[in-house]
Amino acid sequence: MIAIKSSILLLLVGSAFAYPYPDEWEPEGHSHTEHTKPYHVTVIKKIGVPVPHPVAVSVPQYVKIPIPQPYPVHVTVEQPIHVPVYKVVPQIVEKPVPYTVEKPVPYEVEKPYPVEVEKKVEIPIPKPYPVHVPVYKHIYHHKGGKH
Repeated sequence: MIAIKSSILLLLVGSAFAYPYPDEWEPEGHSHTEHTKPYHVTVIKKIGVPVPHPVAVSVPQYVKIPIPQPYPVHVTVEQPIHVPVYKVVPQIVEKPVPYTVEKPVPYEVEKPYPVEVEKKVEIPIPKPYPVHVPVYKHIYHHKGGKH
């Protein structure tokens, strides 16, 4: 029974594809192929119903801090351990204020004191500057010989 139904179905499908429809008939020598490519279109539908979003609820987070325990070591460690504590004590330093002291001088000093200064004045010497001299290649520059 199943074999008969499946064979009839195959015959119907085969006959449907054997003859072209009148709309798909093409003249000889012409070929027409249609290529389809799927294109994804996003569909967004807005409805006036608000969508509930999750609300952040603060949950207390407990952080476990380990308590330090004595650890057995091979070296004996003094207990308690002496840690030096350095304390900065500000000290006030008095700076001496400078002041002038006048002392009597037993002898007189010549003022202004004569000073001889030797000055060396450089005399500028004019240096030669380059002068453009044209050199023509079609004229031979050489000393005369038999020519």
